[in-house]
Amino acid sequence: MENGVVDRQAVEVLARQLELCRTAPGRVGVVLTDGATDPVLAASAAHALIQVGAHPHTVSIDDQPLTGPGADLTASGRPDIIVNLLNGYMDALETMIPAYARVLSVVASSTGDLRGVVPHAGLSRRVARGMDLLKAGQELHVGDRDGTDLRIGLEGARRWKHDGLAAAPGTVAEWPRGVIGTAPAAGIAEGTVVMSPGDIWLPMGWYARSPVTMTVEGGRLVGIEGPRSETDAIRAHLASVGSPSAYRLDAVEIGLLWIDRPRPPALFEPGFADSFGIVDRCGHVVIATGDYPTVGIACCLRSATVAVDQIAAVRSGHPQGELAPDVYEQAAHRHPL
Repeated sequence: MENGVVDRQAVEVLARQLELCRTAPGRVGVVLTDGATDPVLAASAAHALIQVGAHPHTVSIDDQPLTGPGADLTASGRPDIIVNLLNGYMDALETMIPAYARVLSVVASSTGDLRGVVPHAGLSRRVARGMDLLKAGQELHVGDRDGTDLRIGLEGARRWKHDGLAAAPGTVAEWPRGVIGTAPAAGIAEGTVVMSPGDIWLPMGWYARSPVTMTVEGGRLVGIEGPRSETDAIRAHLASVGSPSAYRLDAVEIGLLWIDRPRPPALFEPGFADSFGIVDRCGHVVIATGDYPTVGIACCLRSATVAVDQIAAVRSGHPQGELAPDVYEQAAHRHPL
């Protein structure tokens, strides 16, 4: 392990997540880096492995040939967990990772991105309950007080989740993440999406400053109405993609990741629109167009209401029922690490 400056708070947060991932004491833990990895994040990950009783081994991909399974990952023994901090070389990751190892892929680019993250088992429980709701449902409805009224049939839809938990051998998890999502079958979406002031245009990271109404018919974006100051930029972005698939409704995601802030963000809070984890934040609802790898636009609604077969999942930007944090998770956030 290389010596380096560490962020003590990040060490504690990383160590707690490693415990939730059931990292085995006395076993090898690999910190996988490349030239773009924040050295403080890498050092903090290594110290977190020490804190949970693992033996850290840091491997820089820039210093290793990419020559098949394991590369240099098994040089210090059979790894129990790999903390993936790669910013590049992602195509090679699957061939490098031993099939038995669990992988915690840290999507934060620096230790600063981990501020406000409080690892807790309650998140994975809420994500699992949300997935159960999506799997059992026939229709998802997104609405709000400003006119959003979008209905998506769930028959034949693809569904996914991210909870940041790599607890079983062979598991790969992105962390910090907390989201459930669905991609409707082709053509099964109808209605309107209204971007209200303070909602966020992604991937640009812009606040909506005036209401914009988008019409969806047969699963495609067919109309964008609002002030030219807003709509011209959105139309130009979609046109720049150069593919008709940019207009296809691709996904609806519900954020469930609780990130603490000293106070609630203001309507146009500087820096919040493009802050880390914006799509995963608790209660945010993202409606995206495109058809991977084509990227269209994504509308991040901050005060939407979502129901699955009339069962409320989110109300006015707040998760409901079994998707809401319980008293134990709330207590963890009142007394963070």
